[in-house]
Amino acid sequence: MRKLIFIIRAKILKEKYFKILFFVLIVFVVGYYSYPEGLSNSQKMAYVTSYLTTLQLTFGGIFIGIIAGFMLAFLKFLEIKPLNFLIDEYIDVIRGTPILIQLMVFTFIVFATWSNSLYAAIIALGLNSSAYVAEIVRSGINSVDKGQMEASRAMGLSYTQSMKEVVFPQAIKNILPALANEFISLFKETSVVGMIGILDLTMQSQSLQSTLFTAQPILFAAVIYYVSVKFFSYLAKLLEIRLNKHD
Repeated sequence: MRKLIFIIRAKILKEKYFKILFFVLIVFVVGYYSYPEGLSNSQKMAYVTSYLTTLQLTFGGIFIGIIAGFMLAFLKFLEIKPLNFLIDEYIDVIRGTPILIQLMVFTFIVFATWSNSLYAAIIALGLNSSAYVAEIVRSGINSVDKGQMEASRAMGLSYTQSMKEVVFPQAIKNILPALANEFISLFKETSVVGMIGILDLTMQSQSLQSTLFTAQPILFAAVIYYVSVKFFSYLAKLLEIRLNKHD
């Protein structure tokens, strides 16, 4: 029996290391051949700055999205019909219109007087994310057996106390991995902000492509996105493993 377990573990480790080796090899080869040649120091720095802008958009957007999304989800559980109608319509509008249109509305209409469109983009991305976060939180809470709420109410806890002490701690195990996936999706969606004049990683690569007359900057940007998403996915998997550790 021990020998069988050892063989299975060895096989799993072998597959794991093979995947890591394959990933490193692909990134090294593609990254090496796609890295733009002849970049000046200022252009290299612009690459770094554009990547930091992409991260700023992502973290700012997900921060607003989580706060607004949790608020919307908890307000829906109050079961106030007019309020639920407004929240449902808000979510439908956000999910039913392209993110690029939303960025344009916030940048050129709502916050047209702002000199820096970066903050308008962060708000637009955050509100877009809030609709998806609200549904993630709602689904996570609904995944908890209704008997948990009934039992806690029977013990004399209020609705708020029951939600805070009993239901939500169980729901968070389903919510956090989904939030991590929403973060990854938002990171990729930031690639459209170049359409409103923000110099993110995608826009910077397009600018270099038109300057150097080669597709290498765009291919190299794809490598950066791929490596970043792989890293974020790995962190999300670690989080999920940690949450399920005591199941």
